[in-house]
Amino acid sequence: MQALNDLPPATRKRLVQLEELLKSWSGEKITSAKICELTGWKDSLVRHDLWLIKNTARGWKNGYDTATLLQTIRNALHGEVQNEKQNVCIAGLGRLGAALLDDGLFSDSQFVIKAGFDSNVNRVEILRSTFPLYPAAEMNWVIKQEKITLAILAVADKDAQTMCDRLIKAGITGIVNMTRMVLSVPEGIKIENLSVLNALKMIT
Repeated sequence: MQALNDLPPATRKRLVQLEELLKSWSGEKITSAKICELTGWKDSLVRHDLWLIKNTARGWKNGYDTATLLQTIRNALHGEVQNEKQNVCIAGLGRLGAALLDDGLFSDSQFVIKAGFDSNVNRVEILRSTFPLYPAAEMNWVIKQEKITLAILAVADKDAQTMCDRLIKAGITGIVNMTRMVLSVPEGIKIENLSVLNALKMIT
């Protein structure tokens, strides 16, 4: 089975979506035809993705065993850390970042929001959250103390690269980039771009 880092990015994205689909699927089996119907993917893509993670069962007519397929996908995506909690921070508490302050969004996942950061001290003091909020100046020691490895970047576009650099320097190894900027990062740092505006452009 290929490790997560070895899987093509497009395959990783589809497997993440398929994992969520299977988690909510009530049937004991699911066919390739049903997966294609629900996702809009071609059968060749489904078969290719599952072949990459060494799922050799045929599922077009008789269907895949849902629980087995879900576990196979989880093993491929998360490996040994699939049941371990991973600590996350939010960098940027403007409108976009503030919308993520409800950690109930992450309650059924392996991710735990441990801190939020913003350069505006007044914003940090006014906003309310179930996890601590800090001025960006305290980012370095908080990330190390809380063993935070992942960050959601939600600052203004003009501040994106600077904040990205600060996060990496503090020890962050993976960033979900919610800005429109293309970030420059050292080798080994994972970036997932999730700009709503850019996503809208892709479907128009």
